Amino acid sequence: MLSFTLIIIFSALLLPGLLATVMMLPGVPYMFIVSLLYSLANHFISPQSHYLTGAHIAVLAGITLVTLVVDQLAGFIAAKWGGAQGKTFLFGIAGVIIGTFILPLFGGLIGLFVGILIGELIRRHLAHKNAIHLAGSLKAAGAGVIGSLTGIIIDLCLGITFITLFLIFILK
Repeated sequence: MLSFTLIIIFSALLLPGLLATVMMLPGVPYMFIVSLLYSLANHFISPQSHYLTGAHIAVLAGITLVTLVVDQLAGFIAAKWGGAQGKTFLFGIAGVIIGTFILPLFGGLIGLFVGILIGELIRRHLAHKNAIHLAGSLKAAGAGVIGSLTGIIIDLCLGITFITLFLIFILK
């Protein structure tokens, strides 16, 4: 009975990780930590049933690593494809951080857009001697947001896969 209580509690603790992924926060790494805590708690309470093996933890760790790579690269690869260069990416990172603090739900995307836009306007202004290249800057910023949205969708799918596998592993 205590084992099923643990399963319910830790399964419920995984759900905020999905919300975190939508908010451009590291939701799947949070879910991985929760699964490790489940494994630790279950080992001491009922070590004979509903446990995660080393192979299970390795699979969940693999999903976590993939989401970390997607989180770091999706928006910036797309921004580069859109024409962003140089220190623009630092502006994008700063924009994500500031935007997330100002508007927690969508601020990361807005901040990314504004950061890349400002970075590209500055870069293009300096490179082309006082000319303003709004169209190219908007293209780079828009591409960065589209890439980040794609990354969020991929992370959300991986988060759902993580929860599904976690439940399959412990209920087998």
